[in-house]
Amino acid sequence: MVGTMRATGGWDRSYESQTGTDMYSYVENVYSVSVNRLNCIGNSHCPDTMVQPLAFSLNRAQPEALVDQIVREVERALQRQTLHAGMRMPSIRSLAKAHGISTFTVVEAYDRLVARGTLVARRGAGFFVAGAADSRDTGPTSPGGTLAVSTTASEVTNAWLLSEIFADDAIAVKSGCGWLPDSWLDEDGLQGALRSLSKGPGAHFAHYGHPRGYGPLRQWLARRLGELSIDAPPEHIVLTHGATQALDLVVRTLLKPGDTVLVEAPAYCNLLAVLRLAGLNVVGIPRTEAGLDLAALEQAAQTHRPRALFVNPALQNPLGTSLTPAAAHRILQCAEQHGFWIVEDDIYRELAPAGTPSLAAMDGLSRVIYVSSFSKTISPSVRVGYLACSRDLAHEIARSKMVAGLTSSEINERIVHAILTEGRHRKHIERLSDRLTRSRARLITQLQSHGVTLLAQPEGGMFVCGSLPQTSRPARELAEAALLESIMLAPGEFFLAHNEPCHWFRFNVAYSDDARLFRFLDRAAAGKLAA
Repeated sequence: MVGTMRATGGWDRSYESQTGTDMYSYVENVYSVSVNRLNCIGNSHCPDTMVQPLAFSLNRAQPEALVDQIVREVERALQRQTLHAGMRMPSIRSLAKAHGISTFTVVEAYDRLVARGTLVARRGAGFFVAGAADSRDTGPTSPGGTLAVSTTASEVTNAWLLSEIFADDAIAVKSGCGWLPDSWLDEDGLQGALRSLSKGPGAHFAHYGHPRGYGPLRQWLARRLGELSIDAPPEHIVLTHGATQALDLVVRTLLKPGDTVLVEAPAYCNLLAVLRLAGLNVVGIPRTEAGLDLAALEQAAQTHRPRALFVNPALQNPLGTSLTPAAAHRILQCAEQHGFWIVEDDIYRELAPAGTPSLAAMDGLSRVIYVSSFSKTISPSVRVGYLACSRDLAHEIARSKMVAGLTSSEINERIVHAILTEGRHRKHIERLSDRLTRSRARLITQLQSHGVTLLAQPEGGMFVCGSLPQTSRPARELAEAALLESIMLAPGEFFLAHNEPCHWFRFNVAYSDDARLFRFLDRAAAGKLAA
C-alpha cells in the first residue's frame, strides 16, 4: 500500500517519497481493493472455465440505463432458468470487456443485484446466484385496478428494505420506511429553486462539477458548521451523492477487508449493508435510551482493536435518542486511547434539540469524520450529502470519490444551495419539527394503547421503536405476515449487526397513523395471525 493514513488525519508519505508514486496511485489501490474483493479475476480458485456465461446484448440507444439493462437481463435469465442458484457469475472485468462497457457500470449493476437479493458476493471468490429473480415489476393487478402486492414472505430481507421498498408503490401502509411524505417536505422551495436555475445561464448544466462539489454550497456549509462550533473551511468539505455515499467513501479510503469496525446496536440499516459489502468485521455496541454502553465500548476497543466507530450522536436512527455531553466526551477519550476513527453520522441535526452535543465540534475534526445530508429535510430525490474532516483526509476522500464515480451532481448541489440561500429553509425546518413532534406524540399514545412497549423515549425525529410481547412471533416473521396485508414493517433485526432475532420494530411517525396497522398489531400480539 502507498503509505498509510494516520488516525489523526495526517498522511504518511514515506513510501511516496521513496518511490515517487503519486497520491492518485494510492486511490487506485483503495478502489481496486473494493473491486477485487468482489471480482475473481486472477483468483486461482475461480478460473474462467467455472464462470457461467451470460448471453444478452445491451442497447446504448435505449433510454434505459446500462446498469438497469444488466439487472433486467440477469433477472430474466433466472426466470428462464438459464441461471440457477449457486452458479458463479462472470467477473466484473470479463463482463465489462464482453459488452464494451465500463467496469464501474458492472460494479453498480452487481451491487444492485446483491442488494435485491439476486446475487451474493463472496470475498475472494466473486459473485454467485442467490435465487430466483423478483418479478414484482410486472405483478398482477388487484380487482380495483391497482397493482397488487406480489411480494412473498421470503422476500422480506434487509436487501428488500434497502431497495425494493423504493419501487413498490403497491404497499398501502409504509410504516417501516425511512423517509418523509412529499407533502411534509419543502416542495415550494424545491420548485422555486428549479425555476430559478432554469432561467439562469445554461453552462452549469453541461459540465462536470468540482471533485469536492459545488463551491458556493461548500462555503455555505462551512459557515453553517461554524455555527455548530465545527471548524471546517470549504477545502475540508466534500459533497457526495447522499450520506450513504459519504459513508461508503470513508470506508473505501480508510478501511480494508478484514478490518474491525464498531457500530451501535441498533444502528442505521444501510450503514450495516455498506460495511458488510466492504468485507469488514462488524461489532455491535449496545445503544439504549441511556446512550451508548461505554463499558462495552471500552471492552470492545481493548478486545478487537477497531479501526473505526460509526455513531449517531443526535436523534439516533432508529431509537431517536441523543448522546449526553459526558458520554460524547468519554467516546472521544476512548478513541484517542485506542487509536480509532469516529465517523459521526449527523443527518438529523437540524431536527435535534438545541445543545445536542457534536463529536466533531468537541474533537475539532482531528479524529472525527462528520457526515450529513439534506435528504430528510429538503428532498431524498435531490441526493446531496457531505462530509467534513481534516484537509489531508478530505483530499484523499475526494480522490476516492473521483475513482469510484467521478463528480457528484452539480445541478442537485445548485438546487440545494438555492433553497438554503433563498431564506425560507429555517421556517420550513421549524414547521417540520413541529409536525414531527405532534405526530410522534400521537403515535406513541396509539402504540402503547395497542400493547407496544417503547424501546426508548425518542427526543425528536422521525422514528419510534417499540416491541410486541415476547410471547408473540419474532418481528421478522410478523413483518412477513404484514407484507401479505400490504403493510410494510421494519423489524429490529435489520438494525443489528448480525440480524439477531427480536420482537421490536421501527415505526415511521409520518406513515403509521393508519387503522390497518393497529388492527394488525392487535392480532399479532394476541397470536391470531395465520401460521
